Amino acid sequence: MKILIVCLNYAPEPSGTAPYTAGLAQGLVDLGHEVRVIAGIPHYPSWTNYTGFTGRRRDEVVDGVPVTRLWHTIPSSDGGPGLGRAVMELTFGVHTVLARWGRPDLVLTVSPALISSGFALVRARMSPGRPRTAIWVQDMYSTGLAELGSAGAVAAAAFKILERGVLGLADGVSVIHERFRRYVVQEVGVDGSKVVVNRNWAHLRTDPHGVDVRQMRATLAGDPDRPIALHAGNMGAKQGLENVVEAARLAQQQQSDVMFVLVGDGNQRARLEELGAGCANLTFAPALPDGEFRAALEAADVLLVNEKAGVKEMAVPSKLTSYFRVGRPVVAATSDDGSCADEVRAADAGPVIPAGDPALMLSTVEALVADPDGSRRYVESATAFAAANLSAASAISGFSAWLQGLVERRRAVTAPTLADSH
Repeated sequence: MKILIVCLNYAPEPSGTAPYTAGLAQGLVDLGHEVRVIAGIPHYPSWTNYTGFTGRRRDEVVDGVPVTRLWHTIPSSDGGPGLGRAVMELTFGVHTVLARWGRPDLVLTVSPALISSGFALVRARMSPGRPRTAIWVQDMYSTGLAELGSAGAVAAAAFKILERGVLGLADGVSVIHERFRRYVVQEVGVDGSKVVVNRNWAHLRTDPHGVDVRQMRATLAGDPDRPIALHAGNMGAKQGLENVVEAARLAQQQQSDVMFVLVGDGNQRARLEELGAGCANLTFAPALPDGEFRAALEAADVLLVNEKAGVKEMAVPSKLTSYFRVGRPVVAATSDDGSCADEVRAADAGPVIPAGDPALMLSTVEALVADPDGSRRYVESATAFAAANLSAASAISGFSAWLQGLVERRRAVTAPTLADSH
């Protein structure tokens, strides 16, 4: 197939949807498809133009995949679906519509970004030959607004209508979790016959990274023998990482040896650094390249996933695919009945504790550090789950088969019409 992927986020962005979109594009090329990508300016998670993009368009090749970069605004921070993000998606969407597409058999858009996906899907429906269309949903905007409390019920309802309209434009909708599928079908109102689940996969590199893990422990904690509880990835509103900062302050007050480490970037990082200033049990590290990132995860005694109280359905933290694979127990501070808790329990990767309880986070980490046999059981379960469910090859092959099915169904419908015309 000739496949055009339209996505706001793409490599070299180190986290969020970009590693999965880039991995899918490369995997589809390996399977023999002809893939081209239209993407935005690399900006996540720092929300800055950190590659120095200039002009309106740039053509490049990223790991063997042709990529056309299009200009768009970049908000100073990401508070969720809001005016700054909407303008960014609108400007990218308009430039997407005006760009040259060629004649793809299928157009795949990625949400987020929802608004620019809508532009691309409308353009595809109006294009000569009417390529098949699919949308890959990684986050739900309407639940994000409701769960983060960043807008009122009217705004959340409006975004649900927007989601229904945009997802309804696509011939196929792929979501990353069964809970997402239920929400998209039952709450958003999308035709269930065209909604499928294609799970994300573990994109963490497995080849030798050449980084000394004990030295990494010393770098992160100042002392290679101190126990480390590490949170990796975006530092945004959804993560509610004030909880981790408070756990670190409690550790200092109680003279605990546990060092809490926050690795990554995001619009809340500066505020978190300010909140944690002077805390001897807290340190920050920048977003790391692949090899160093894996070494940082391996350097931890416990890996943390933390969500703001009330977050349940808006997303499944992408960090979990890497966490499960690296071989460390996970502590998940999140809503007990949310998607994140479901995933951690499915893998039996570690304890699930309530969001917003720093004292419980500290005591849970200390208990895991003191119980190597219990930690080992969690590690064995999580790595087995990753091997069975998070294989990149299997996931990308399944995604390819789903896309192929969309194209073949259109060919089956149009073929009799073409024959009759002769």
